Amino acid sequence: MVTALAAPLYQAQAVNRFFRTSRAVHAWGGALLALLVLLSSSTGTLLVWKQEYLWLTIPEARAEFEPTPEALAPIIAKIEAQFDPNEIIQIQLATRDFALSKVTMFDTRYAYVDSQGGVVDEWFLNERWEEWLYDLHHRLLLGNTGLSIVGFAAMAMLLLVIAGMITFWPLRSGFRFGFRLRSTARPHLLSTHRTVGIIEALPFCMTLATGVVLAFPTQTEDLLLEPVRMTQEYSDALSLKVDDISGGNSGEWLPAMRRALATFPAGEVRSVQVANDTSSYRIIGVKQPSEWHPDGLSRVYVEAAGGYMDVRFDAATLPLIERTYNTVYPLHTGKLDNLSYKLLITLSGLLVAFLSTLGLVAFIKGKLKS
Repeated sequence: MVTALAAPLYQAQAVNRFFRTSRAVHAWGGALLALLVLLSSSTGTLLVWKQEYLWLTIPEARAEFEPTPEALAPIIAKIEAQFDPNEIIQIQLATRDFALSKVTMFDTRYAYVDSQGGVVDEWFLNERWEEWLYDLHHRLLLGNTGLSIVGFAAMAMLLLVIAGMITFWPLRSGFRFGFRLRSTARPHLLSTHRTVGIIEALPFCMTLATGVVLAFPTQTEDLLLEPVRMTQEYSDALSLKVDDISGGNSGEWLPAMRRALATFPAGEVRSVQVANDTSSYRIIGVKQPSEWHPDGLSRVYVEAAGGYMDVRFDAATLPLIERTYNTVYPLHTGKLDNLSYKLLITLSGLLVAFLSTLGLVAFIKGKLKS
């Protein structure tokens, strides 16, 4: 009889220890990371609206512009004339809604170019305040060391969110929807913290998971994508529907972009990489309607001198794992050309800031009281 009664009691004690441990891990871990989470959520929320800020503060960004090959080719030619092609990494091209092209160069140098090809601004690293804000959010102003800190902190926060959900489970019967804080008393702080936390758990986990991938892109690609990319089927797909045009001026920017759009008829040219001493190709990024990434991950490689199209990379037909990977950047940054989603992740960012503040204050009050 004693043994029969002892087993359920032991199980109940084990369950209680499990919940107490989860609560302690969530409380101490959350307190340690609260300020970093508050910093990341507040800066990230502001960065969601970076392009709108630039549109409002730079008159050239508001110019009327139709991103046709005829309009884009002269801009690229002027960029090549003003900057050393060997220094240019990528050019993100102007769109209907934002008439500035951004030139990314080696040694963390950048420039904005208007719709006429004139340089509006040129800067190094984070000399512009919105770039400083991005550097703070992404790297804590500490370079690659800061990037690693942010990535590992996001991993830790994912575990803490799970611990928080476990902690919430025994208290689920007292859940009430609403964000109103009745007072600054610790029980009310914790109650609102639990409510906000359980509502925000899913979008917060999405932000954290995509943040981890963006912090460790090379490692993620090696782990998830390299096995797919090394297959013969993947390699063969790069040559499908490649045109056989060459010679004359077929390798120049205007005919090359027209060929890219003929290859992806419903697309829009969004980015290019210039030919230089390292690569003989003009690489043209096209955004198809089914793609989420703003730079256009469907690409054609056109040899600048001879005009041969050697590679056609169709982002819409990639393996599922790579298409999923390509959604990480627009999901995390809100660059989906969708106002509703921007508003949603803005609200999510504000709730995370509120959540971390509530948790930290409640933790400090509990320790001061004890």
